[in-house]
Order: sequence, then C-alpha cells, then structure tokens
Amino acid sequence: MRWVDAWNDVYDIIRGRREVPCMLPDWSIISVDECLGWLQQSVYEGYLVRVEEGWVGHRRGVIAHRCQPDAEQQAAE
Repeated sequence: MRWVDAWNDVYDIIRGRREVPCMLPDWSIISVDECLGWLQQSVYEGYLVRVEEGWVGHRRGVIAHRCQPDAEQQAAE
C-alpha cells in the first residue's frame, strides 16, 4: 500500500479525533502525527504498510503494520 493510501485509512479510523493512540509493530504507542511519519518513512524504506482500527490500551486507536514485500508473497503461498 502506498503511504498516501495508509494515511487515508488512518484519517478514516480517527474521524477527526486527534488524541487517538497509534500502536506500532514493536508495541510502542505514538501520536497520530508520529504514526503518519512512520508510515511514510516505512514505505520509503521499501516496506508494505497497512493500518487497522483496534484497541490500544483501553482506547480505540490505530494499529500499524509493515512487512517486507517478499514476506507478503510467501504468506500467500
């Protein structure tokens, strides 16, 4: 997924709320603005990214994922 598409998904999840937590694959919790930067940087580094809505602590938030392109192909086989 392109980082722009991932950003659109984040905005769909947060629905205008700014105090929404975002959890990264290493379990760290960051702000939405930091998450957007992380998604963009991950794509520039060659990762595939996706986001989903989920529980981050005791709040609804964004859960971010990334994987190497070849890892996604291997998972499909």
